[in-house]
Amino acid sequence: MTVTEEGRQYRLGDAPGQVPLLGNALRIFRDPLTYLPALREQGDLVRVKLGRSIAYLAATHDVVQEVLHKPREFDKGGEFIDKMRVILGDGVGTCSVKTHKRQRAFIQPAFTKGKISGYTEVMSRHVAELLTTWRPGQEIDLPEEMSRLTTRVTAQAMFSDERISGEAIAEVQRSFPVVWKGVYRRMMFPLPLVHEVPTKANRDFRRALRRLDDVIAGMSETYRRHDGPREDILAILLAARDEHGAGLTDEQIRDELMTVLAAGVETPASGLTWALYLLSQHPGVESRLHEEVDSVLAGRTAVDADFPELPFTNRVVNEALRMYPPVWFITRRAVVDTKLAGHDIPAGASILFSPYALHRDPAVFTDPDAFLPDRWLPENLKKLPRNAVISFSGGTRKCLGDVLANHEMTIALASVAARWKLRHKPGHVLKPVAKAELTTGELPMILEPRGPEGASA
Repeated sequence: MTVTEEGRQYRLGDAPGQVPLLGNALRIFRDPLTYLPALREQGDLVRVKLGRSIAYLAATHDVVQEVLHKPREFDKGGEFIDKMRVILGDGVGTCSVKTHKRQRAFIQPAFTKGKISGYTEVMSRHVAELLTTWRPGQEIDLPEEMSRLTTRVTAQAMFSDERISGEAIAEVQRSFPVVWKGVYRRMMFPLPLVHEVPTKANRDFRRALRRLDDVIAGMSETYRRHDGPREDILAILLAARDEHGAGLTDEQIRDELMTVLAAGVETPASGLTWALYLLSQHPGVESRLHEEVDSVLAGRTAVDADFPELPFTNRVVNEALRMYPPVWFITRRAVVDTKLAGHDIPAGASILFSPYALHRDPAVFTDPDAFLPDRWLPENLKKLPRNAVISFSGGTRKCLGDVLANHEMTIALASVAARWKLRHKPGHVLKPVAKAELTTGELPMILEPRGPEGASA
């Protein structure tokens, strides 16, 4: 079916490959990075069956933008967000549009320009510590190294008082990966009974989530008992008040911290992993990056003040996020009977869209499968439609931490590249893995120092 709206025809199609009970969910689970981009061939808006429910996939740029800019019709919800609420509760990333403005006001002070500079300096310190542990010829699992780095950085941004936060940060590093894996299983298999069975994976998930809850509750109580001049995210949330003088409840603080943790760990870890891998596969781009970091850093660790002097490094980060956006699949819920792309959408229907698929659309990006950091030059950005890249979502619900993540990744990438080359282990075949975030899966890389500075990093 095709309708015409504002001079354009929007096609409504049906996703192929349904199976009993799961509908199209099995195809999405098995090969989402091939299946989802191909759905644009079925229509601008595509009906998808998930279990017993009919969802609607926004497959093209204009339709995705319509979803993002009508938050009162297409609110946070759907299969992905509903499962994310298992760990994030009703935080700023998952709450209804009705409470979003108030909740965003509580946490916004944690992401001012000055605070972002401070968190980026935390990244600078921790990446410097990481580089001291690397040795020439060593084989590392790159995503594990980057996740360990960003978990520690995010946990310290949440709990900066090192006298009392060491054990809490260690528990976050131990438990968060277990919880994140559990979210993906629940998102891809929309059968609640499967997740109630006392399997090892389900037991591990519940224990890890309980430990994270205990960490946050314990740190909140400690901060209340031992007041001090702290400037971290927990302190900001504890002190925040709305226009009526009301603060956040313990549960609300927990939900906001879990939201910060989920966004602050996985996005920069995934982005850095992909950027370093892509550099290893594109020697010309790597050479240009080395020229920039050698000129600016001369082998030292980057700091926040270096960010404006690293434009090519930043373009590498942005292009890695375009090609492999950590959040590759997003859902919304129609809260009223409405229309999307001119077609009727019933209240309660899930709306799906994929940043990965959108970023690979040849109607939007020239040569979309190529790694071309210079697409991010200002003169080239002018050729793209507005909000063509949605690595951090868009509209009024765009991620609060987008600028922070971009700064952290740029500083970390420059610091690594100033001292080391990373080489993909011969014989290993990389296949992107679409879990709760888009990862490389296990990725063995060999460390090669770039000179005396690298060898002694």
